[in-house]
Amino acid sequence: MNGVQLTNHLTAQFGASTLSRYEARITEDGDFRAYIYAMSLKRLKRKCEKYAKRERKAIAYVTTLKEES
Repeated sequence: MNGVQLTNHLTAQFGASTLSRYEARITEDGDFRAYIYAMSLKRLKRKCEKYAKRERKAIAYVTTLKEES
């Protein structure tokens, strides 16, 4: 499996599934977070980018809340 760093803590490991599709195993600091599946590698990379973008937005939102309080 090939690995790609999505954020400081998130990593995606890409591989081929036995069901003619691609899968990515998302981990945070080595701990399992999620599996993402797609029929093409290009689509899988886009899904992983969207996942990372959601995570970044969530972290920014929590940081904003902490600064306000």
